[in-house]
This record gives sequence, structure tokens and C-alpha cells, in this order.
Amino acid sequence: MESLLQFLNSSNLEIPNRGNDSIFCNVSRQEVIDITLGFYGLLESITGCEMSQEPSLSDHRHILFTLRGSVAALLIRNPRGTNWDSFREGLRDKLERGPKMSMEDEAGLGLAVHWIQQALFIAYEDNCPPRPTKNGKKTLKWTSELESLRREIRQVPD
Repeated sequence: MESLLQFLNSSNLEIPNRGNDSIFCNVSRQEVIDITLGFYGLLESITGCEMSQEPSLSDHRHILFTLRGSVAALLIRNPRGTNWDSFREGLRDKLERGPKMSMEDEAGLGLAVHWIQQALFIAYEDNCPPRPTKNGKKTLKWTSELESLRREIRQVPD
């Protein structure tokens, strides 16, 4: 541990993540074991740090930092951009690997519905990645109403 502190002091690096949130999570345990290193002065720009609840496909959770002056991007999923072949393949794989469920009672049917919903949701998210929205200027569509207003304004007074 002492050599780590010496390295940090000599390289102008800081540890920006603080707190007791578990970063490493698996079936048997949860630990706060990871550190993130950033350049000297970065800590002053960080206004927020949190552990993401989104699945990371790893034993480690994503660490989300908010920097002063940064703008959160609005992400949307456009279904027209979905890779439907991969969606079907992923959904088929997920459903085939699912548990065997008895649909003879209400509890079993509820479990089956939940499993299918989750499989659909995961297949969609995997094959339709979120993209940032474009905040460009919208073009004005010229309409007959605008044309009549234009003529009215440009009329020469008698």
C-alpha cells in the first residue's frame, strides 16, 4: 500500500472515487476494491460520482462521474436502427437457455411471462444501442399560412 501512495504522489494522480458503494459484485460477495486514477486537479471538476445499476456484463459495476461544465446527453433508442436478425438470434438463444417452467398454475405462468419479458427486453437493448439525440436547429417548413403572412407584411400601405 505504501508503494501505491508513493506512486500516486510522484505521478500527480489522484483517486476520484470515494465512498462505500460496492464496485465488485458477484454471487458470493460484494466488495469496494477498485480505484480510479485521474490527473491532478481532476477531483475539483467532479461534481458527482455514483455506481451504475445497469448490467455491465462483468463482476465490476460502471463508475459514473459528472464533471462540472459537462452536459448530460439525452440517449434514445430508435427501433428502426435495430439489428433484427441479431435480435431474433439473441432472443431465441435466451429463451432456449431459460429454465423449464410449469404453466399449470398462476405462479408458474407469471414466472414464464416475466422470463419472456426479460428476454425480449435484453435482446432489444443488445441490438438497438442508445444514441445521443441531435440538438441541431430544426428547419422551418414553408407553408401556405406562412406565405400569406409574408404577403400581408410586404403589402405597401395605400
